[in-house]
Order: sequence, then structure tokens, then C-alpha cells
Amino acid sequence: MLESKGAKSVLPDLGPAVINTDRHVARILGCILFTFAVFAIWPEIDLRVSEAFHDPTAGFAFDGNPLAEALRMAIWNAAILLCVAATLGTVIGLAGRASVLPPRAWGFILTLYVLGPGFMVDVMTKPLWGRARPAQIAEFGGSLRFSPANELVGVCARNCSFVSGEVSGATATALALMLLRFYLKHRVHNGVSSLLLAAAWCLPPVVALQRVAAGRHFLSDTVFAVLFTLLVALALAVLLRPLPHQMHWARRKRAALPTDRW
Repeated sequence: MLESKGAKSVLPDLGPAVINTDRHVARILGCILFTFAVFAIWPEIDLRVSEAFHDPTAGFAFDGNPLAEALRMAIWNAAILLCVAATLGTVIGLAGRASVLPPRAWGFILTLYVLGPGFMVDVMTKPLWGRARPAQIAEFGGSLRFSPANELVGVCARNCSFVSGEVSGATATALALMLLRFYLKHRVHNGVSSLLLAAAWCLPPVVALQRVAAGRHFLSDTVFAVLFTLLVALALAVLLRPLPHQMHWARRKRAALPTDRW
């Protein structure tokens, strides 16, 4: 039989990292369900928000704006550079060479880019939802019909609106910057650390604003892009454990499991 007394004395202290990750996953799933309900009950939210940036004669406010496009491309290029750095860091780390981050942290960043903006957006949600972009629907001068975020339709054939790939990429970049800040906070000036933190917090909303104001995405496209990417990140954090304390608590969890079963 199991040694229940020994197990009882250790199991309550199994590891906050694992428990907290489970709670965060539950919270994100709750947010996703709640947000779906909100946009299903009030789908006009998407139309009203996009309408605020649309002029019937001039079109969408940020569509083709040089400054907005320059900022967008700068963020896009930063994401590509981080993805390349994560690839190199993973390879260098696996080869046993010293790097800025440990291999599991670089691997987390690389896998998040591949599974978040890559697989989750381009392979799963865009083809499945088939949602037309704001600039393509009749309400804003296009020829296609508007579909709420909770409906799977075939209105769009390719490169559809739901969810936003660039907002998903910005969220992945923000998480990568937070991870870099965690490992570099004792090696860089406080100003640099604060800059990384500010950039991480600002990236998703700034990119979301640009995409909505340019008529490329609805508000719901951007909100779900953030939530879905966070869900992917939490799942990867359980598997890859990019933070040192996660490794520590994982060892404690294994040590807490009873070995004498009979």
C-alpha cells in the first residue's frame, strides 16, 4: 500500500510553479469563454470600434499612414530578429556553449513563435473562422458580409481576419522581452530593465491599435490573439520550464512522489 503518512506530509508543498500555472491556464480559459460570450451577445462592439477609425470618404485612419507603417515594420523586424536569436541561442546552448539565456529559455521563445503566430494563427484559426477583414465588409465600403467572432464562416478564402497574426507576434515578442529581462536584470542598468518591461507591456496594445485603426482587424481579432498566445505560452511553460525556479519546483515535485508503492 502507499505510504500515506509520508505523502500527506509532503504533497501540500508540491510546487507553487506547477499549481500557479494550472491556475493561470484556468483563468485564461475563463477569459476566453467570457470574451466569446461578450462578442456573441454584442457583436456590434466590433463594428462600433472599427467605425470610430473609419471615414466614409477617406477610409480608415491608419491605412497607409507612413508613420504607423514604419512603426509596424520596426516591431515586425524586431520579432524576426528575436526569432533568429532564439534559434541561434538554442543551437549554441545545445552545443554546450555559453549564451545570454539557457537553452530551455531560447527554446521556449522559438517554439512560442512557431506555435503561436505560426501554427495557431495561420494554420488553425484563420482558415477555420474564414472571417473577412473590416475593410472588406459592406459596412466599410467592401463587398463581403460581417461575421461575429463566435461564428465559423467561409466568407474569406485566405489570410483572413480572425485572429491577428501581428498581435499574436507582438504578444510573443512581449513575453520574450519579459524573459530576457528576468535573466538580464542583474547584469544590465535599471533603465534598460525598465525599458524592456515598458516595451513588453506596450507592444500588444500598440500593434492592436494600429491593426484596428488601419481596418485590417476587428477588436475581437486582437483580443483573442493575445489570449490564445498566452494560452500557448502557458502550455509551453509547463513543458519547457524556461524559468530556473520552475526546474527547482519540478525537482521538488518528483522528490515528493512516494516511491514505495507496496
